[in-house]
Amino acid sequence: MIKHIVVMKMAEKADGRSGSENLELLKAKLEALPGLIDEIVSYEVGVNILETPNSYDLVLVSEFESIETLKTYVAHEEHQKVIQFLNVVVADRKVADYEF
Repeated sequence: MIKHIVVMKMAEKADGRSGSENLELLKAKLEALPGLIDEIVSYEVGVNILETPNSYDLVLVSEFESIETLKTYVAHEEHQKVIQFLNVVVADRKVADYEF
């Protein structure tokens, strides 16, 4: 199994909306993906509740059967649509993938 973790910091303003508005939109777009992409085993999207200097705004924790199914997810058309939006509204992101 592969765990795929992404943390994101929203831009303060992007695409004509505030960071908090874009955060809610991004959360909804990400939460729709499990219904569209069969390779997802588990999928959790969380919004940060404790603001510190090191905090990021949103976290995605997901699981896949293998590296191959993770790569299929990454390349999937519906995921790529979310990535296009994410690239506009996210100021920074970090990704970690590991086997467990």
